[in-house]
Amino acid sequence: MTTSVAAQADPRTEVRLLRRGRRIKADIKLVSWGGAEAILKDFADRPWPVRLVGRFQIAREVRALARLRGIPGVPACYGRWGRHGLLIETMRGERITRWCQGRTQGVASMFRRLDRLVGAMHARGVIHLDLRKRDNILIDAEGRPGIIDFNASCILPIRGRFGARAARVLRRIDLWAVGKWKLRLAPELLAPEERRRHRRMTSLRRLWIFN
Repeated sequence: MTTSVAAQADPRTEVRLLRRGRRIKADIKLVSWGGAEAILKDFADRPWPVRLVGRFQIAREVRALARLRGIPGVPACYGRWGRHGLLIETMRGERITRWCQGRTQGVASMFRRLDRLVGAMHARGVIHLDLRKRDNILIDAEGRPGIIDFNASCILPIRGRFGARAARVLRRIDLWAVGKWKLRLAPELLAPEERRRHRRMTSLRRLWIFN
């Protein structure tokens, strides 16, 4: 979806800053109009080099959300907001760490849903790549997970034999991230293959120069 959002022309529209973006991140704003709300990821007030990077981030997120349209737990994309913004559905919920804290019921069910959600994303050819960040996995009051912030995602296919191998590795990054949260929050849920994967990926990550 690349069209501008009609709410911009609605005189009832209100825009409120929720969080100022850091480094190359967008400002996060709440947009309200006509009784409806949405989240605006906006680079308009950022320095020009960040605005330039932001155009690529927005384009990638638009493509990813278009691929994932209709999957429960992925926010809907409402369209672009001017030249430097993107309007998306508001996802309600708590960070995965906060939701699991002190909870004894529903954790296993939540992780099963999260596994299915990640699998559904991969089946549509989208790899998130930033699920290690706790802010990107939100759990609602019914224990249903949601995933946000697709501006670093990878969209398949990656062409060629090397590309196919790279895609398999990239999928494992998402699976490793989910395994990280299981190990930290509910280690009894880790299957033997997940434990092996987590050990392999943790060892490889130690070699990554940008740790």
